[in-house]
Amino acid sequence: MRNFSNTYDLKSLQDSKTYFLLFIIWPFIAFITALINYNTKEAKRVVYLFLIYYGLTFVVGNVGNDAERYALSLRQNAELPFSDFFNIIGGLYGSQTTVDIVQPLISFIVSRFTSHHSLLFASFAALFGFFYLKSINLLYKRYYEKPGLNALIHLAFFAMILPIMAINGFRMWTAAWIFFFGAYHVILYRNPVYFILTLSSCLVHYSFLSVNAVLIIYYFAGNRNIVYLPLAVLSFILPNLLMPFFQSIFGSLGGALKARAEMYANDDVILARQESFEDLAWFMKIGNDLVLYYLLFGIIFIQVLHKDSMKDQPEKNLFSFLLLFLAFVNFGKVIPSFGGRFQVIFFMFATLFIFLYLVKLPGRKINLLTLVGLFPMLLYAAIAFRQGADSINAWILTPGIGLPLLAPLSLAEVMFY
Repeated sequence: MRNFSNTYDLKSLQDSKTYFLLFIIWPFIAFITALINYNTKEAKRVVYLFLIYYGLTFVVGNVGNDAERYALSLRQNAELPFSDFFNIIGGLYGSQTTVDIVQPLISFIVSRFTSHHSLLFASFAALFGFFYLKSINLLYKRYYEKPGLNALIHLAFFAMILPIMAINGFRMWTAAWIFFFGAYHVILYRNPVYFILTLSSCLVHYSFLSVNAVLIIYYFAGNRNIVYLPLAVLSFILPNLLMPFFQSIFGSLGGALKARAEMYANDDVILARQESFEDLAWFMKIGNDLVLYYLLFGIIFIQVLHKDSMKDQPEKNLFSFLLLFLAFVNFGKVIPSFGGRFQVIFFMFATLFIFLYLVKLPGRKINLLTLVGLFPMLLYAAIAFRQGADSINAWILTPGIGLPLLAPLSLAEVMFY
């Protein structure tokens, strides 16, 4: 046994050295190689390292986007004395500053070393990538035990729902992965310890107070499908009638929470969101809708025709939570930038549900369910790539590890302009 352990450790060390050398020579090839051999510990480390490298070479593109504001905030923080650090901590409950502490804290710490955004986005990628890969590994472990083409396609789509390029909106989407990873254990295995993790997502983006409330309600109420199912159905009909009620709730809030709520519920904000939506290309407008319809179809398809395949308790728990969370998302859609954002989290859990069904069907043939979802999933992934291309440094695909830092050039400029 000791000889086997020594042999394994030596092989692991050799693989690590090989990957490290390849990463220095050509990071992107090392990344692709690691994806192909993702079942090894060394490969997972290389994938994580490449995600951080992406952040380090991040291209801050469009003026007015979140990334540009993060970079500006970093430069402003670099001019502040260290004593202002305590203002960030104190601002958690203040009325003049952000209630999300993680991003300002990271920005302030990085500003002690540099005012250039590369280290800031590398830090963002490190935190985002950690929970991103942790969540993917939950599915990959099941896939590796029972590999199949249909499960693999949905695993790939799961990874593209919120890919690393989403650090452009670091706060919301990092909180999403933190919440998902914690909620996975709370929902499927009723493990309350992971509430610590789900609640910590509120420190990244304050709006996760709401989804944590939904999770807590589910945890204590249990699988009450007789309540959740009618609620989910009504959520497609009633939301617009309840808009005045939601606005009155937001109006009763105080301090920073009220200011933040008005950013989403204010009539002018809602109108501006609707106008910006009208300016989008047709395929971007229908991308989310097609995925939503497919996931709903997939859940119904499984529950009606293959319910016996999903009789384990974790799968029953997940289905019940999906009903409750779908109702929450639909009622929240009266505020477009609220419900629409949390719909992405519904996508994550719904894709997980379909994946848990498909992973029980190993094989190389694409089945009917996957066939129906191919176009919506491909379109969604293509849109995510196009939106993310503005921040991907084109030089990251070439040999050498330092060039992207010297000559930032977005992949979008190369491919689309």
